[in-house]
Amino acid sequence: MKPIRPVMPLAAAVAALAVAPAVASAERMSIVYDRAETVAALVSPSGPGAPLGAARGLFRQDPGGGGILDPDETRNDAHRIAKVSARELAPLPAEAMADRLQREIDRPKVPNSTSGLVAVDEIGNAFNDGRATITYKYVNVHGKRIKVSSVRKLVITARGWKLKRVAAPLPKVLPDSPGSKLSTAMELLAARPHPSGGTYAERVHLYIAPAFGTSIAAGRGPHRHLGNDGKPHRATWRGVMPALARAGGVWVEMYHHSGTTYSLTAKEWRTVPQAFTAYGRRFGVDPSRLHMMFAGSPSVPKGATGCGEPMACQWSLASSTAAGRAMLANGPGAYDLGAQATAWREGYNGVFGAS
Repeated sequence: MKPIRPVMPLAAAVAALAVAPAVASAERMSIVYDRAETVAALVSPSGPGAPLGAARGLFRQDPGGGGILDPDETRNDAHRIAKVSARELAPLPAEAMADRLQREIDRPKVPNSTSGLVAVDEIGNAFNDGRATITYKYVNVHGKRIKVSSVRKLVITARGWKLKRVAAPLPKVLPDSPGSKLSTAMELLAARPHPSGGTYAERVHLYIAPAFGTSIAAGRGPHRHLGNDGKPHRATWRGVMPALARAGGVWVEMYHHSGTTYSLTAKEWRTVPQAFTAYGRRFGVDPSRLHMMFAGSPSVPKGATGCGEPMACQWSLASSTAAGRAMLANGPGAYDLGAQATAWREGYNGVFGAS
């Protein structure tokens, strides 16, 4: 995700706010990765429904001047999350990855962040295992030259031939790949106790790029790398999945971003939560740590009808499956909401009421 730069003077945003409750929810967590005026629209008491704030588990992704705009600076600082770029981590050895994340937890670049949390932005294609190689050979059968792939078995019969599917190969998981190294780094952090309790690994949150989530949803087979034809057309993610299992939170981005953000399709809203939850369980990912990240979108999700305006439609689709509702219950996140911040707040309160 691209950094969101504040464009509203902090003083103007803070002036409109009332004091938020002091105790953060342990059951639900939301990260807002956005500008100050968007945060102000979410936490202002004058908006629709109950305002968001520390008591409802709201955190703000740094860099973001003013945090969650709570007038209580101590409480405000405790709800800011430090950030490390995945691009910075990818070339590092596993131990250096672990040390870099621990350093950002202990001594964040934004020094007034006291949450002791860090997010990695974002886990995308650089962290997958690559694709399996399909090879081909030609075989002469009854005077005909037949092209046979390595994922098919040629069976010659008395009158002809047929091709049968065989188990599709998996790409090798290389120990020095970014995904494998991140998993090793998280294993190291899981062995390091944090002074406030738990481990350093539990203080790491991971943003999941849309290429990751949609690949898991669209693929077939045990490792979600097969196409409809049974061939291994997609990459696998086996190397990085153990890292997700040790993270404190896994934030699945339900949008694409290429200069602007736009929602995943209606089909992806219905399939990504279930597929990602199910595949994560194979590696020990706790479903209670999975979240969905919303974003502003210029139009309703492709394939959706009768679900209202773009943001209302996203909320409707997020609630349309059991897996989606379970992820929502853990707390939704938001990125670059723009003019749809109020609509996102309405959707949030439509699901959670004033709790």
